[in-house]
Amino acid sequence: MILVIDVGNTRLKWAWLDNNGLSDQQAVVHRDTRTALWTAALFDAGHKPTRVLASNVAGPGMAKALTQWVKKKYRVPVEFVTPTATAYGITNGYLDPSLLGPDRWLALIGAWTRTRSAVCVVDAGTAVKVDGIDSNGQHLGGLIVPGIQMMRDVLMHKTSDIATAAQHSTPSTLGILANNTIGAVARGAVFALAGMADHAAEVIEQSAGARPKLFLTGGDAAMLTGTMRVPGEVVPDLVLRGLAVIGSQPQAH
Repeated sequence: MILVIDVGNTRLKWAWLDNNGLSDQQAVVHRDTRTALWTAALFDAGHKPTRVLASNVAGPGMAKALTQWVKKKYRVPVEFVTPTATAYGITNGYLDPSLLGPDRWLALIGAWTRTRSAVCVVDAGTAVKVDGIDSNGQHLGGLIVPGIQMMRDVLMHKTSDIATAAQHSTPSTLGILANNTIGAVARGAVFALAGMADHAAEVIEQSAGARPKLFLTGGDAAMLTGTMRVPGEVVPDLVLRGLAVIGSQPQAH
């Protein structure tokens, strides 16, 4: 049994991989949370893994803490995934392949393994990341922008009039365009990101010469897919699925 872990900027997600496949994704907030709280959620599953595979974009402090807790609990090392030039039928498009975020690399592996055709991946978390692959498995590159909550926070903390008006707004769900400031800020972030993702999918189609299969993942994926023009499939555990590919096909390239 293999424990697969996806450490994002805000949440830690995990699942168990065995002969029956990947279990349902579980998640806990680790950001600004005491270590004892997220470790209790992660390590009280009653299972003992033979391997632990992880993606970490939360920094060296989190990597150190996770390594220590896994060693203490399971007596096995954490295998942190680092992007390579090629793997599992994909060619990394970065000038320095190791600098591509491991979450982006794993989401691409998870998506490519599902479809083996042109792909557009939108990972809507603390940051929103978009990556494309053509029908030959060539990574076309990607985009990174602030996520929904980060956009909202900037407007609330870096302006005066918007923040003041938002404090006196009454939230409303009527209509597409908002009739109050708090709603305008909330919907504006979603529209901005959905528009960016739509345009990115069009650019990927032009570069790949084929319409890409769109996959959305991350905590805010559902909000984007409801606004985007391009139809897509929400796969909440796409990064974990990439880890599962590595866990089940360790020698594949």
